[in-house]
Amino acid sequence: MMWKNWVNGLLGLWVLVIPFLGIADSTLTTTLVITGIIIAVLGFWSASEGAPRTM
Repeated sequence: MMWKNWVNGLLGLWVLVIPFLGIADSTLTTTLVITGIIIAVLGFWSASEGAPRTM
């Protein structure tokens, strides 16, 4: 189901935004930003690939 990949991308963006909303130290901010970028990129990339091909 492709909608799950879009949700993963959106959740990755949420993880990316969380550090800029307030409470986080520098190590946590760095970790959340890197993790959010990775999740968002992989989620949106997977969603844009389309449905898997079957043989």
